[in-house]
Amino acid sequence: MYEEFYNAFATPVTPITIAQNTMLENETGTMQKPPKLLKIEEYKGWEGRFENWVQANYLDAWECVETKYVRPLNDDEEEVAIKDMSADDKKKYKNEKVMLSLLQQAVKEDIMVLLQHNGSSYSIWKALRSKFVGSQEMVKNKKSLLKKKFDLFRGLKNESTNVTPRVPERQSQSPRLTFVNSLFYFILYYVE
Repeated sequence: MYEEFYNAFATPVTPITIAQNTMLENETGTMQKPPKLLKIEEYKGWEGRFENWVQANYLDAWECVETKYVRPLNDDEEEVAIKDMSADDKKKYKNEKVMLSLLQQAVKEDIMVLLQHNGSSYSIWKALRSKFVGSQEMVKNKKSLLKKKFDLFRGLKNESTNVTPRVPERQSQSPRLTFVNSLFYFILYYVE
């Protein structure tokens, strides 16, 4: 009887370890927790997962990232107390706080302290993107530097850096240089 019970639950597959499960939860999130950004280098993949998770679970809060939330002011240009806000203003305020909380849960504290933001979810989101991608000028400079490095690339004696379209009959370029050419154009046109 004992063996039958054991065999019913025995599996040839190794069970997932706690560490693997935690890493999976951090990467994809759970129903209660958003996906975590543990390294700024992982931002590109994390951004889409986080956006999808928030929109699936807290769509109203996502609006605070797309449009900047501004707390209402009274006649003296002071912030209105929460108890004096209209129902619509309270809803917007709550959505902002939910989005702030989600970002604080999702972004590792080491990354958060490096961001220059004013404390709103909108500014945190923009600062994350800016930290990963860089400013428009920085992106332009990165592309320019990459082009310069590519032009300075020295191959083997029989290789050149002239980019030629791939034609099956013509195999004058070595496979290594063809790969470098492909990588250069991929980075230049597809990487932000």
